[in-house]
Amino acid sequence: MNIDQSTWLAKLSKLNPSVSHAKGEGSSRFAPHKPLLLLCILDLADESAITSSLDKSPELRLRFDSYWAIVQPRWGGRPGVDLPFHHLGTQNFWTTLQEDGRMSNSEKSTVKISLDPTFRECLLDPGFRKQARFKLIRTWFPENEQEAFLTAMGISKSEARRADFSLREESPEYQAKGRDARFRIVVVTQYRFTCALTGYGCHTSKGATLVEAAHIHAFSKSRNDNSDNGLALTRDAHWMFDEGLWTIDERSCVRVAAEVFTEWGPEASWLKSRNGSSLCFLEGVSLRPSDQHLAWHRKNVFCG
Repeated sequence: MNIDQSTWLAKLSKLNPSVSHAKGEGSSRFAPHKPLLLLCILDLADESAITSSLDKSPELRLRFDSYWAIVQPRWGGRPGVDLPFHHLGTQNFWTTLQEDGRMSNSEKSTVKISLDPTFRECLLDPGFRKQARFKLIRTWFPENEQEAFLTAMGISKSEARRADFSLREESPEYQAKGRDARFRIVVVTQYRFTCALTGYGCHTSKGATLVEAAHIHAFSKSRNDNSDNGLALTRDAHWMFDEGLWTIDERSCVRVAAEVFTEWGPEASWLKSRNGSSLCFLEGVSLRPSDQHLAWHRKNVFCG
């Protein structure tokens, strides 16, 4: 390991997060925002999505929000990427920038960051990313959350043991939180934030997205969080799918239960007009829903 990597790994143990003893003792007292954001950036580096500068992209926001669900029972509140996005700049991980490219002195004006060149070089090394991920998880999160993050990141028990992760007891609840975070991230990113029913996508300037991950075979019955049991759908399409107003047939075409619902308004045939159409997959999207799960939905949920 070179000097730069040793330096940056050491800095990961000195993030100076906010502390609240009301949240617990040990690592439970640390605010999770900074280490969460760094875990998200490591994820982006895994996918070769790291350049010299980053903004609050939908990919970054989705990961942060999904991981926040793991720490929310302990810390409370809503996910907020703005504060760590700005304040890690004061610890020299990056330079904070305004829209016009000038340095930003406030989280409200920080819209993008320019990574420290040596830090970015470390992020490009898979070995560094692996060590950094373990360092962050072990240092800043209590044991039940550690297990959830290992699950969310697809880290096996044997790999965790090789990194000296010896969890005293397993937590099925937090394993489930980890699987759910992984499901959301994989499905929505693999579908490129685009609804499989409509082909529609929408992002805000702050990285929020309209599309979410929907289970095909209901999770409450299948306990299945594999990505082929998912579809990326807008929230209205997701609700209609769960209500059985539409499904997907053996030819991967949309079938609509037109007789069981009434539409009105400016787009009165919004759903009915899609009967017989193909699912929407952007060019290059390889993830596809499982035929087995689609068959379950047709038999058990579809109202047609």
